[in-house]
Amino acid sequence: FASADETYRVAMITDSGDITDQSFNQTTYEACKAFCEANGVDFNYFKPTGDSDAERIAQVEAAIDEGYNVIVMPGYAFGGAIVEAAPEFPDVKFIALDVSADDLTSNGVDLSNASNLFSAVYQEELSGYMAGYAAVKMGYKKLGFLGGMEVPAVQRFGYGFVQGASAAAAEMGVKVEMNYSWLYGAS
Repeated sequence: FASADETYRVAMITDSGDITDQSFNQTTYEACKAFCEANGVDFNYFKPTGDSDAERIAQVEAAIDEGYNVIVMPGYAFGGAIVEAAPEFPDVKFIALDVSADDLTSNGVDLSNASNLFSAVYQEELSGYMAGYAAVKMGYKKLGFLGGMEVPAVQRFGYGFVQGASAAAAEMGVKVEMNYSWLYGAS
């Protein structure tokens, strides 16, 4: 990403939440702020006024207009905004957290290999697997998974949880009862 003579200014764009949400917006904000303070890099965050691609793009453009050249965006909801903004601003570095290749494909445009984009995708199923496996190994036989929103990241965690619990139950020769449901809508 970097050349020796480049000066970075980092902007984080929140999704519909804010930097006190005790979730990924806050974690991303705190990590960006700490990194920038430790490295003498200018940092600010921008919050869209609404929950739409247009509002997210407006904040990306506002940050770029103020001279920020590294834009950090947490969450799959930024896929559409990235598809529109990254080609328009080839000199700006975009860092997308938990934005998959599927999220970066829109109207036949595929940005999954764009040179000004780094997309970090998590493997939530691994931590889900470990949680389910550990629960059964600790002796729990009545387990539940309650997914908040039925989105890919939460689905992957849930599927991993069930698989981990199943693997541990098979190793131990025990029967496990699993209640799997969603907070918003049945699955």
